[in-house]
Amino acid sequence: MMKQCNNLNYNNMKKIFTLLAVAFATLGASAQTLLGLDDIIKTQPEGTLHKDLNHYFEGAYVNTTDQLIYDHLGDGYLSDIVEAADGSLYIKNPFGFFTHGDIWVKAVKGEGNTYEVRMPQAVYDNKGDAQDPVLYAWRYIRQETGSETYAVKDAASQVVKFEMRNDSLVKVGETNAFIGLGAADGYFYGYGDTVSIYNKVKDAVAAPADASKAVKYNIYYNDSDDAAAEVPVKVVFDGDKVYIGGLDYECPELWISGTINGNKLQLTKWQYMGIDRKSEMYGAGHMYLYPFGWGKFTDAEGEKFGLYEVENPTLDYDAATKTFSTTELTLAVNRGHNYYPYVYYSKPTFRPASATSVDGIAVGEGSVVKYYDLSGRCIQRPAKGVFVKTTIAADGTKVAKKVIK
Repeated sequence: MMKQCNNLNYNNMKKIFTLLAVAFATLGASAQTLLGLDDIIKTQPEGTLHKDLNHYFEGAYVNTTDQLIYDHLGDGYLSDIVEAADGSLYIKNPFGFFTHGDIWVKAVKGEGNTYEVRMPQAVYDNKGDAQDPVLYAWRYIRQETGSETYAVKDAASQVVKFEMRNDSLVKVGETNAFIGLGAADGYFYGYGDTVSIYNKVKDAVAAPADASKAVKYNIYYNDSDDAAAEVPVKVVFDGDKVYIGGLDYECPELWISGTINGNKLQLTKWQYMGIDRKSEMYGAGHMYLYPFGWGKFTDAEGEKFGLYEVENPTLDYDAATKTFSTTELTLAVNRGHNYYPYVYYSKPTFRPASATSVDGIAVGEGSVVKYYDLSGRCIQRPAKGVFVKTTIAADGTKVAKKVIK
């Protein structure tokens, strides 16, 4: 892992803050002896494991394409915390966007319900880098100068505090102070979270009592170009309850559920589906059903076009054909509670697989079409620019091609 370019880059996603990687002098206590490779926690520490916690964070990451530092927020990420016998906590993956390996930091028990991450801590074996063979967790301070924002290693304190609030571990204290990843001299490597919350997911997973009763269905929908596409799914009817599996094609064992009420199938916004551990593009995450609208809408500011919230999502239900459909909703399989869909289906129609055609669309081999920008992020509605269009057939075959809009 190399040091990143020092240039700021504009972030066209939701802006939290911007961090510029810069080199700073070491702490005033220049004689300070840093820990080394042998001090890195490489395996899960002993103690009580709290596994697969939901990690919400706001922080910085390094773009793999241009090697510049951007900022964004993340939700639905997985993290573990180990509670040691002496009361200490070991936090796995404290830098939300860091994907180069597992990192552990230690937090010792403080006053009341607080825990203190005392730094520096040796946390990462930067293999192959002669200049910075070991990377450290440091306390950084966000500072602004004109239009630029910097991450400065804090010369006054190297402690960041967390507080246990019921089932959540929350970063507290100065909002501009954070745990960041850096070199021995304090050079910021581009990863660190100013907001960090770990909590248990208590929502029940939507799943049928007997999945063997599933009926084969096809879902017909519009892709990002409003072209017709289809993919196979499975449906279980249990009284007035309906379970649909396979919307997450990389993790087909995840389900959503709804309730038939007359000629409607009532869905639940942010229904918990479980954990997707199979996504090659995005990594593991807590997945939720996120139905939303896309098109013209009116709010307090007037008429707009784009994504709008639907608080009471329903599909039309035809009891005679056992068909479900909508001309408004997009159904997204989303990581966390902020917009980040792994897959989505615009204006879908669910029909039994025995049908030979639907609205003039021949029933062939199902496919899922997704678009990505050159940094690898999924794009809901690709506009102008260069994108990678990926088509995944029902048998898992993937075809990717570059498209210019």
